Amino acid sequence: MSLAQTPPETSAVTGLPGVAIVAKIRRVLIVAVIGALVFPTLMAASRSYCPGGIDGSGGFIDASGQPTDEAPVCIELALAPSPLVYVGIAAIVLLTLGRLMKANDEAAALQTLNRAVIGIVVLVGIGVVVSHLWFSLIPMESFTAHSWSIVHPFPFGTIDVTTTPLIVE
Repeated sequence: MSLAQTPPETSAVTGLPGVAIVAKIRRVLIVAVIGALVFPTLMAASRSYCPGGIDGSGGFIDASGQPTDEAPVCIELALAPSPLVYVGIAAIVLLTLGRLMKANDEAAALQTLNRAVIGIVVLVGIGVVVSHLWFSLIPMESFTAHSWSIVHPFPFGTIDVTTTPLIVE
C-alpha cells in the first residue's frame, strides 16, 4: 500500500445542462424590463403656443397683432408613450420563448435570444427617436383658434392636445 498522494480526478463544473440558455433568457427579460421602464422616461415632452396676447390697454390681440374681443386660444401638446410599444416588447419576449421550444440545438436557441435583445433595443430606440422627431416637427405657429389637427407618431407615441383661453392675471 502506497501512501503517496494521488490527485483526485475532478471534472470541471459546468452547471446544469442549458445554463447558457437560461442566462440568455434572464438577459432578455432584464432588457425587456429596462426597456419598458426607460421608454416612458425618454418619451416625456411638451410644447405650447399662445398666439396673440394683451395690448397696452388690457385688450386682447391675435397672432397678427390685431385687436380682438375674445381671448386667444393657447394650445399645449404633450407627448406620451404608446401602449403598443409595451405590447411589442411583450410579443418579442413571448415569440422568442415559443421559438426556443422549437430550437434544434443550443446555438440556434442562443441566436434567437440574441436577436430578441436586439429587437427590444431597436423597438425602444426607434420609438423614442421617431416620436421626438415627429413631435418637434409639428408646426405650432400654424394653429388657429378654430382650426387644428395633429397626426401623432402612431404606433410609437401619443400626443395629448389641450386648448385653453389666454389667462390674464
